Amino acid sequence: MTDLVAPQAAVVGGSVVAFAGGLPASHRDDIYMSTAYAQRATRAAFEDGLSGDWFEYYSNVLRFIGWDVPKPQTLAASNISLMAGQATQRIASVWGESFSEPMRLALRAMERNALALKLFESTSVRANVGYFQMIPCIMNGPNKVQMGVYHRQFEIEREAGGFLFSEDETLIHNSVEQVAAITFNTLYYAQFRDKVKQSVITGSLKYLSGLEI
Repeated sequence: MTDLVAPQAAVVGGSVVAFAGGLPASHRDDIYMSTAYAQRATRAAFEDGLSGDWFEYYSNVLRFIGWDVPKPQTLAASNISLMAGQATQRIASVWGESFSEPMRLALRAMERNALALKLFESTSVRANVGYFQMIPCIMNGPNKVQMGVYHRQFEIEREAGGFLFSEDETLIHNSVEQVAAITFNTLYYAQFRDKVKQSVITGSLKYLSGLEI
């Protein structure tokens, strides 16, 4: 990522980020770095014994580095068993096809990418508890990116590779889905960019796996 090798979609730890066409590599790099930074800070806090709402803490970290994250909306329970399909359906119903289509393509690429799946699953699940985000992004002006953040937290019955694409209805329980719409201002973020990038690069260069969409 130091040379702005920022693909159109990628697994970033426990998040899948996908961009509609037209976003410059610098914007994609900012969003990848910010997402990795917020995840690492949140995981570290909870591993140190912090209790509370994982997504609230994650959102607060993003606010600390200049993101304008509104209070998330909790969605009503759904009976769709396939987690990947449910995520894209939720994104489509809340924000429309322009957001859901890049994410659908990213998830399709992820399903056949063993390295990306391994990164996602090893980061998103700890013991029997899981947290992940789906983040589709589209351009909304010269220096603004419109983003939808779909967050899901759940308990998983047993270790299962490919749980995101599993149709086993007994696998996932106590699931909560939340969404938040964000306008990312790249000019405002500029004051935080170096700090975030240095933190991510110092911590790990193996946080991202690109997806071909």
